Amino acid sequence: MSAEQLVERKRPIDTPRYDVIVVGCGGWGLAVLKVLADLGLRVLGIERREICHNLRHYMKRMVMHSRLSYMVLDPDDAILAQKGETHHPLIEELIQSYSDFAVKFDLPIKTHHELVDIEGSRDNFALTVRDPEDRTVRLAANRVVLATGSFDNPNLAGIPGELDAAVHHYFHEWEHIKGKKILFIGGGFSSADGIIALCQRNTILWAVRKSSDEVDQMLTDQKTIWGQPDARLVNTEIWPESQVLSLENNTAVVQTPCGRKSWRYDLCYMLIGHRPNQELCARLLNGNLAFDDETFESCARPGVYLVGALAKKHLEHIGLTDILCPDNQGIRYIERIRSAMQQEFNCAER
Repeated sequence: MSAEQLVERKRPIDTPRYDVIVVGCGGWGLAVLKVLADLGLRVLGIERREICHNLRHYMKRMVMHSRLSYMVLDPDDAILAQKGETHHPLIEELIQSYSDFAVKFDLPIKTHHELVDIEGSRDNFALTVRDPEDRTVRLAANRVVLATGSFDNPNLAGIPGELDAAVHHYFHEWEHIKGKKILFIGGGFSSADGIIALCQRNTILWAVRKSSDEVDQMLTDQKTIWGQPDARLVNTEIWPESQVLSLENNTAVVQTPCGRKSWRYDLCYMLIGHRPNQELCARLLNGNLAFDDETFESCARPGVYLVGALAKKHLEHIGLTDILCPDNQGIRYIERIRSAMQQEFNCAER
């Protein structure tokens, strides 16, 4: 008996079957759901937490680095109409925009449903999913689109103490923090946003590998372009061109151009980026994220497609229309997977 037949035997008779199941309901997942539903396909989106779960890891009023016209899914979006296409949205505005999009187009989504495994092959996939009550649910699909993003797990530096309770790898729920000694590690906009938000009421050390000139440029950009012209850094010390060697016992040991230094902290924000869920990728794709550039179909597993950050396409190019932003590549990426699915299922757009 073949593996596909074994999967079919194990599948309950009443297992719901879909043409396409989209795993992950952030911006890319929502966009794919919309265009595939418009083809008349029976689709379902599953999301392990809430819509745009990964965006909820960040401070609500963090300003996005891209203009709204690069990220909007609906050209009639209310935030777009109010703020304009050159507006740099706040995290909370983008979450609201995407949530409204899902409601407006009645996208079929099961939130708080976490993918555990995928068995079978093209035309005969069986997905094992954990529901909100921690029960195992089986779903069947002819095709699967993975839109799980790249933010599932934080990058680690391989230094002692980086997994201690005082070390955080996302920046959110910061409003209550006052009177603390706070260490920031990482040279990105998340660190700059966090420092600007916290420095008024705390003592900050920023250990960063970038040069002083690069740090100054980032802060200039962050304070002028992204809507914070009056932001000032106070109570903040910056150690440029420095590398953290240890975080054990709430003490940072840092190699600086002036030699090794120590700094005791209450909280540490280690914001050095994130990566896909490697365990899940290993289980589903043998750790191979290679894909066809034209269709986004997985090289390791035919019938499974990778979109968004898994396909190295970033959030700032997500729009479903090139009317607002002709240089937005998102419409071109979405068109490729729409075209691939249209050919696969021999269907015409409604």
